[in-house]
Amino acid sequence: MATSETASPTRRGLPLFKIAGIQIRLDFSWFIIFILVVVSLSAGYFPQQFPDQYPLNYWFAGLAATLLFFSSILVHELAHSLMAMRAGIHIPEITLFIFGGVARLSEEASDAKTEFKIAIVGPFTSFALALIFWGLQSALQSGQPSLTVAVLQYLVWINMAVGIFNLIPGFPLDGGRVLRAILWHRSGSLTQATRTSADIGKGFAVVLMVFGGLQIFAGSLIGGLWLIFIGMFLRGMAEGGYQEVAIRQSLSGVSAQEIMIDDVVSVPPDLSLERLVHDYFLRYGYRGFPVVQDGKVLGLISIMHMQGIADDQRQSMTVEDAMLPLEERMIITPKFPLTDALKRMTQEGLNQLLVMQDNTLQGIVTKTGVLRFLEIKRILAD
Repeated sequence: MATSETASPTRRGLPLFKIAGIQIRLDFSWFIIFILVVVSLSAGYFPQQFPDQYPLNYWFAGLAATLLFFSSILVHELAHSLMAMRAGIHIPEITLFIFGGVARLSEEASDAKTEFKIAIVGPFTSFALALIFWGLQSALQSGQPSLTVAVLQYLVWINMAVGIFNLIPGFPLDGGRVLRAILWHRSGSLTQATRTSADIGKGFAVVLMVFGGLQIFAGSLIGGLWLIFIGMFLRGMAEGGYQEVAIRQSLSGVSAQEIMIDDVVSVPPDLSLERLVHDYFLRYGYRGFPVVQDGKVLGLISIMHMQGIADDQRQSMTVEDAMLPLEERMIITPKFPLTDALKRMTQEGLNQLLVMQDNTLQGIVTKTGVLRFLEIKRILAD
């Protein structure tokens, strides 16, 4: 399954290595499913498929099969990523987690044809892997079955299952993205196509959750809970994916200068934090202010920078002691696209961006201002 970026200011998980410039990460939830799959294969599946072996052999087989399974998931996501990179889309990372894997796209495809290619290559890759493992199984199979063949049989089955599951036409699954590409091509509207495929995806998620509930009543607690969790995850991803596209469409063509605050209230660096709280935060109600001295911007001071500072320390500490010094990531130009501004604020964990031209402060864009702009557009569109 691939998903476009739902940016986060923090990068959770364990970085492993890079492939083609893409950072491969393990989310901490991955270790849960890794252990569950190893135990399930080693203590259940392989002893049933190939009995009368030493227990240690089953655990080696289970570990090998699990590692190859997650390697297959990684190859599936790499296929999405490499196809996206061919289209000029930056892929910062791939994360393996409890529900599989996610390739984080920095932006949506520019057209329906590109979206179709990026989506369809994932299931085709899983089917190709199933074919490769089937070929290896056939080459090794003889009159007597072996544990190695049982591992390969499992990999054939699991890759086929991954490919088929991802072809279900509900967003954010690959099949849902294929459907979105087809609807996008026919209607010309990415937002409308995303809404339709996301609604189907949410419907499929509800079916999974209902089926999971029925399994629980039938006595299969673990399997039922697993389906419910997957359904909840897919439903959240479908809704989030649609909201992200709707936001991008609403902000399309809007530049920073159109919504920036041009009557900027700044603070001097030698102001005490106590005076900052009473004379600025409480008076103006803003979450942050640029720090300026003699017309030169030195940084940003946010209400978040006040956390952990005791009341008695605020009397002796100044704005300069607590501010975030000026960095390139905090600066945008007046013509900077608002979609990219919101993305940067989310990625960098910033609530404000400074709009500057020729080292002169022109205004400030706040996350609250962007959200207010989106809310007004939504109301006017209803």
